Amino acid sequence: MAEVKFEYVDTKKEGTHSVELCKGEINGARPVHHKIAESDSLSFDANVGYYHILILLEGDAVFSTDGKDYQFDGRTTFVSDPKKDLVVTAKAETRILEIQWDEEDGDEADLKEYKTVFPVIVPYQESIQYIDPNKSEKTISRMMIPHEIIPRFTIGSVESYGYDLVRPHAHPMLDQFFYSFAENDMEVIIDDGKYNMKGDAIIHIPLGSNHGAEVTGERHMHYMWVDFMPDKEAGLKRLNFSHRPTGTVRDFANEDKTR
Repeated sequence: MAEVKFEYVDTKKEGTHSVELCKGEINGARPVHHKIAESDSLSFDANVGYYHILILLEGDAVFSTDGKDYQFDGRTTFVSDPKKDLVVTAKAETRILEIQWDEEDGDEADLKEYKTVFPVIVPYQESIQYIDPNKSEKTISRMMIPHEIIPRFTIGSVESYGYDLVRPHAHPMLDQFFYSFAENDMEVIIDDGKYNMKGDAIIHIPLGSNHGAEVTGERHMHYMWVDFMPDKEAGLKRLNFSHRPTGTVRDFANEDKTR
């Protein structure tokens, strides 16, 4: 059985600070949790050899890059141009999950092919929703950054209420973290085990393991999957098959959560 290790964020720690998570668990990827105190700023430097992929988890902040300001007070994904400096200033206490993802030779060609325009900005509620053969019709699945925007990378989320199940499956061509939103309370299934995962936790899903998720009772399942492609072609083939846009927008605020 694969080793299972959850890492929980200390959300009560005060003041502006940054903590790297899951150190060394996925080659070229570094998750970092940032808290920015009200009126403080945090800088994300350009030309450092990696992408700054930021998910605003909580707060109200201004993202300043390339002479422009963007203010968000809800969950939002923001990817700055790796050649441009970025400063985030908190209007209220703010929490951000950053994924630092190393650039590689060939990325410029991919970005041109994908027609990527920086900064990439995706408000959470505007994420493309998709269907997946491993999930039920009840589940709401979102692409926070689809798989042909940032080279060899994609991120999305899974949301549902009990009872629901993400059927166990394996994808050895995709290395993956799960990060849980604050309201999450579910079981992660890895091979023959089930493990409770509450909010603001991260886990590296062991590469190639049979994994899924389950939520029971009235509990809320709401987590992000963060995918990296050690084999780009195989990864894209898998994602093109398994992540198919629905063309619709659902929200549990407007639905019966028990159905």
